[in-house]
Amino acid sequence: MPREVDPKKTRKALRRLQRARKKIEDSGKTDTLSDWEDEFLGSVEDRLETYGSAFNDPDKGQLDEALSGLQTAKLREIEKKAAGKARKPMSRGKGFKSSFKRKGSGPRVRDINEDIESDAEAPESPQPIRPSGPPKLRVVKGDKDDS
Repeated sequence: MPREVDPKKTRKALRRLQRARKKIEDSGKTDTLSDWEDEFLGSVEDRLETYGSAFNDPDKGQLDEALSGLQTAKLREIEKKAAGKARKPMSRGKGFKSSFKRKGSGPRVRDINEDIESDAEAPESPQPIRPSGPPKLRVVKGDKDDS
């Protein structure tokens, strides 16, 4: 069962591929693309012209799109490479040791004596005096006349 892909989306993907190739050719740097990337552009272009889509597996991307998610990401990377904005290599990182070190010295321990307030430091707040006995109701006069 073939998928229904909008012909506009297919043409748009083909134009993106052609623009990327043209940009690389105009820059004069023939070694910009690797052999794999050059083959990738050619095979995706062939599949787009033949089938209208460059992928068949519905798990790879949206069914109404011409390129899968990973193909779109790779094409974006090739476009950046053609524009001269090369991808930065990943740093090796510092390993696990630096992530477990703490900036302070000594063990990370809680002192329970800091939680207890001493009698000298605690401010004495007067306890409100509560009336004893049953509650009493009283009338508060307002601004309006009750006549």
